[in-house]
Amino acid sequence: MFSLQQRTDRGKRLGVAAFTALLSVCLSSKSVTAQDTPAQGAAPAVESYPTAWFAPFSPQTALDMVGRLPGFSFDPGNEGVRGYGEAGGNVLIDGKRSATKTGGLTAALAGIPAKAVARIEIFRGGGVAGDQSGQSLVANIVRAEAPRTLSGNLGLSRMDDGLYGSASLTVIRTLGDFHLASTTAYEATGEQSRGRRDLFDTTGMQTRHDGLTFRTNYPEWSQRLTLSGPMASGRMTMNLMLARARLDEAFTFHTDDLTDGFPKHTDRLRGEAGFDWTRGLGNDYSLKLLGMARSTDLNLISLSQAGETGDALSTIDRYESRSTSGERILRAAVIRGGNGVWRPEAGVEMAWNTLDSRSLFSGHAASRVFVSEARMEAFGTLNWQAAPKWTVVAGAAYEVSRIKAEVDAATSNRFAFVKPHLVITWTPDTRSTLRLSARRSVGQLSFGDFAASADLAQGTVSAGNTDLGPDSRTTLAFDYDRRFGTRGAFNLNAYSDWRQNVLEAAVLPSGGISVVNVKSARVRSLSAGLELPVDRWIRGGLLKLRRAWLDTEVIDPLTGVRRAITATHPDEFAASFRQDLPWVRLSWGIDYIGGYQARLWYADETRLQDHAAELRLFLETSRFFQARLRVEVNGLSGLRNTYYRDLYTPNRTGAWNGSEVWEIRTPVSLAVSLSRTF
Repeated sequence: MFSLQQRTDRGKRLGVAAFTALLSVCLSSKSVTAQDTPAQGAAPAVESYPTAWFAPFSPQTALDMVGRLPGFSFDPGNEGVRGYGEAGGNVLIDGKRSATKTGGLTAALAGIPAKAVARIEIFRGGGVAGDQSGQSLVANIVRAEAPRTLSGNLGLSRMDDGLYGSASLTVIRTLGDFHLASTTAYEATGEQSRGRRDLFDTTGMQTRHDGLTFRTNYPEWSQRLTLSGPMASGRMTMNLMLARARLDEAFTFHTDDLTDGFPKHTDRLRGEAGFDWTRGLGNDYSLKLLGMARSTDLNLISLSQAGETGDALSTIDRYESRSTSGERILRAAVIRGGNGVWRPEAGVEMAWNTLDSRSLFSGHAASRVFVSEARMEAFGTLNWQAAPKWTVVAGAAYEVSRIKAEVDAATSNRFAFVKPHLVITWTPDTRSTLRLSARRSVGQLSFGDFAASADLAQGTVSAGNTDLGPDSRTTLAFDYDRRFGTRGAFNLNAYSDWRQNVLEAAVLPSGGISVVNVKSARVRSLSAGLELPVDRWIRGGLLKLRRAWLDTEVIDPLTGVRRAITATHPDEFAASFRQDLPWVRLSWGIDYIGGYQARLWYADETRLQDHAAELRLFLETSRFFQARLRVEVNGLSGLRNTYYRDLYTPNRTGAWNGSEVWEIRTPVSLAVSLSRTF
């Protein structure tokens, strides 16, 4: 372990030194000068990038175009958060958020062909009203009028002896005053990994050495439909999504005379329907109504098997579970847009969440848990243009909710939260933005934590806990964003979180193992990013660097000792270089993601994950078939995850019961994709 830490510390020092040196070049170089943006909007803080600006990069979708925006860090949103208001990312489509959560913005933007985009606008300085109010950077996809587009993508990848593929077809048509977009997709991903597992007793003597194989296969097909157009003196957008997947994975441990297998099969069916209707009310005011319903069915079978060979295994244990989860949201808001000094917003949101879970573990009685949550929230926000260079966004939300859980007996908990927020943004010039924000937010409980579960490969069982409450956090954050040249950008972010009711593993009064709420925790973070054009030395070259530090602290619910929050890793470093050669319609690049260590605390074990650095190389060209051909090689440095497990009996307050080391190595993979828009 000492040598591992030495290598990690050395890598951190090299990463810091490289980042500091290049940052100095960026801030002091005379060769990089500020230039006008491609096109300025009416307000100084708005930039407009027409489709022609992206042509040298041969984008195929709006997602490709967003990835090429200078100084813009794409936030795809989080479909697992509470309700709709806090689930969105930082991209709008025709001035509105996508009325969908499943798949997030990534799926929505991937379904918009590049030819269907007229331009992309970037709002800097928090000057956007509505759901994205107060964000320092927001992109808006402005689609072309009456687009008629057909686009497709074919992909093929190979890893060791595994062959995977993907295909998608997007059709956009105009039906009178309505626009219809349909995306049909199939994607089969997977992994073919090998490694070892070593077991040690309490004296440190090795008791077993196993070869390890890990195989996954995740085929999924999906269908998305979007219909938008005028309706009832307003504009309506409707979204439908249906996806079916079969997820297969298996750990196998083998010696010369013994094989243990742990196959797992999951059938997943997801569906979502949503609508968004907006109508102008005059004087820059508009009424926005949104409704959404989504559901997920999961059917899981997990086995523990043993035998002398992998072809003759007998089942020892069997775990089955079937769950149906649902979320329904209704939201209404009145928003004032335009360029007025005062732009208020007020509304209400109601949500209903449910989970019906049944499970059966061999040797145990069947278990069933039904969880439901009813929640209502009233919110209001005022966007104030205090001065030409100053924007203040202030507001608050008040929510009440009730969570009911039914197992052997019904339990019910009521919660109420006040969630204020304040964002102050200063734009001293058209290329700089400083933002100070304070916000209180509430997380969404994973109802799966209420139900019993088991991981047979790792030998862990959770009893589930029906007495859980949502976590909340108060965040104070500072952001600085600086543009230089046509593609250069530097950003700095720092925040501090005061968290309540975070979830950590512990022992329940019943003796079972599950997660519990811990009263308080603290998180501090500092991150910096740099996009540095290097045309002076390499024509068309762009270097990107990102460095992040994270410090967390929580009191262990079992031992009472202060430690880091489970599964957080303190340092991140990433670097990438890309060269675009538009005169030969060719681009290439290399991406590096630094390794990290993360420690996890379970009720009866501690685990250290050592994730090795990753290296990726890609080549893109649009010289053939009027399409974009992309070749990508992943894992050039060898993908490796090593887990160091320390086991305790009966839990971490008891005696140490030995250790295990799992090392999983994933071979190099090659992926080829072909995309074309007609």
